[in-house]
Amino acid sequence: MATLTAKLTLTSSTATSDALNLVVTDVLSITTPSIGISRTTITTADNQELVDEAVSGVFYFYFKNLDTTNFVILQTTGSVQYARVGPGEFAFFAVNDGNGLEARADTASCNVEYAYWKKA
Repeated sequence: MATLTAKLTLTSSTATSDALNLVVTDVLSITTPSIGISRTTITTADNQELVDEAVSGVFYFYFKNLDTTNFVILQTTGSVQYARVGPGEFAFFAVNDGNGLEARADTASCNVEYAYWKKA
């Protein structure tokens, strides 16, 4: 069985009254299918499928908006929004079994980067 190590680091001296220094690491067990780091252009014309809802299982999903001006909406194939990813921002989260994931650019087409791995 393969593993994927996820690490989140949040630090700030100005976000709260106390200094923020949070580091969380997890080793995730993964299996096939997966999609390695991929790039595509997301348009405003229609929702574009990134994870097919017909493929069963929970997927760990990475997404980065490479655009410098416009945001992208990530949502399930049932139109439930997961996230609004601004210019240069990224997200990492689990996509629930059977929900799939779609993306739509808000104002203009955006180049994006994404990948996903099936939870074992």
